[in-house]
Amino acid sequence: RAAEDISQIAANIENEANIETLITAKGFDDCVAVISESSANIVVRTSGLMPNEIIQIKEIVYEQAGILPSHVKIIEKQS
Repeated sequence: RAAEDISQIAANIENEANIETLITAKGFDDCVAVISESSANIVVRTSGLMPNEIIQIKEIVYEQAGILPSHVKIIEKQS
C-alpha cells in the first residue's frame, strides 16, 4: 500500500510540473498546479481569464492528468 501511495504521489508531481510548464507556455506569467486524487486546483497569474483560456487550461489538465474539466478549479491571482 505504501508503495502504491508513493507511486501516485510521484505521478502527481510529474503531472503538476507538466501542467505548469504547458500553461506558462501558453503565455501566462506564473502557474501553480496542485493535484489531489481526482481533482486539480490551478492558480494562474492573470489580469482576467478569457473563456477560451479557461478551456485551454482545463484541456491541458485533462490531457496530462486525466482529470475531468468539471473537477478543475482555476484560481486567478491578479497581476
